[in-house]
Amino acid sequence: LAHKAGTRQKGPRGNKKTNTQMEKLIKITLLLFLFLPAGFTISILTERLSSRDVLSKALPRVWTTLVKCGISYLVWKHFLFITWTDGTGFGAQCHLPTLSPWIPTESALGNQQPLCGLADAVKITLVLFARCLLFYLGAVVGATLQPVGLTGSISCGKSTVTDMLRTSSTATGSNNKNMKRGDVFAVIDLDAIAHDILVPGKMKSDCGYIRLTDAFAGEDIFVTDCSENHKTEKPIDRRKLGDIVFRDPSKRKILNRITHPLISKIMMKQIVHQGLFPFFKDNASIVCVDIPLLYEIGLKMRLLFGIKVVVACDADTQLQRLMERNKDLTKEQCLLRINSQIPI
Repeated sequence: LAHKAGTRQKGPRGNKKTNTQMEKLIKITLLLFLFLPAGFTISILTERLSSRDVLSKALPRVWTTLVKCGISYLVWKHFLFITWTDGTGFGAQCHLPTLSPWIPTESALGNQQPLCGLADAVKITLVLFARCLLFYLGAVVGATLQPVGLTGSISCGKSTVTDMLRTSSTATGSNNKNMKRGDVFAVIDLDAIAHDILVPGKMKSDCGYIRLTDAFAGEDIFVTDCSENHKTEKPIDRRKLGDIVFRDPSKRKILNRITHPLISKIMMKQIVHQGLFPFFKDNASIVCVDIPLLYEIGLKMRLLFGIKVVVACDADTQLQRLMERNKDLTKEQCLLRINSQIPI
């Protein structure tokens, strides 16, 4: 009987110990999950702040260096080693001499912690490594989502600028191997994406052909002379579609509701791909998005781009370029296209 009573008395102690270990594990995991989004957010804020035009003329790159070094120090000193109020968060509460300047060595009661044994030292080191790794992964993704936004009204010269950027990328990949990767651009053309999503079946799940043809049922938006390959799905004539939407703002809103989400989805995929895997295409490390309607789309899209480049020209040159490029458009049709965008 005494043996059984003793066994029953040990049960609650064992359960309490198990619950304590589970509670510590949950606290460690919760803190670990914090580091991935924290790295993402801090990286974005660091890139935006360091790209500001401060001290750039007198001391080039000094502002960028100061910002990044300062934030790195603050993250290391005050963030990577955070714990809960009771001192937990690293898997063990003990004194590790190599990390003692950062990890609290006293408990919530103020008692000095004992020196760490081998097992506890390994726990603390592994937790710290996991924190650094998660923070780094979040920071890499955050730095990737820092594309340059290239915008401007129709026929203002955006294509000329993107051709210059693409030429730099090609030259780096083939002829000039000494050029820094920081000077290389991967250009994402949203006009090309907008064209591709209207081609039947080309973009698979991101294709907007069926939705658009249903929304414009009864309108003359198809190519007149179709080959035998397009008997079932006639290709869309972008000129006819343009004449309809530029004359009727309500139709233009319908078109934008269909195409903008698809274009944004494809754009984000390409930004992440080009940013995370730059060696797969042209060895480009800076992503530039040619986005004609950057300011018309809304605040969310503008917040995506830390640096915005606006290409502009005078109104007469703009109209002349558009009429020379699109000889089948009348002056009235050209003005309708120009006036549909925010004036430079």
